Amino acid sequence: MRHRSDLRAAVLDVVHCGDDTDSTAAIVGGIIGAGGRNVVPRDWLSALFEWPRSVVWMEQLGRRLAQACDDGQAQRALPLSIPGLLARNIFFLVVVLGHGLRRLLPPY
Repeated sequence: MRHRSDLRAAVLDVVHCGDDTDSTAAIVGGIIGAGGRNVVPRDWLSALFEWPRSVVWMEQLGRRLAQACDDGQAQRALPLSIPGLLARNIFFLVVVLGHGLRRLLPPY
């Protein structure tokens, strides 16, 4: 609670505590990050790469969610590039399988 408006400091403090830092940092990031885009450091946003989802796409998703909560009506899904998602997922499948198969080779 020391860093209510400083996402970077809050996440780094939690990570420095040790133990299960990925989960606790994600929780702290979600709580502090709920304050809006201005709370997230610009260098973190510029380094975000979740293709085909972009920062703009994520902001639109957040606005739709807020509107759905306010209106109580379901919203249509935001469009995504199906071929793009397929290519991305195939790439990650190859990477994961490659790592798994590599572990079968010596040295164990």
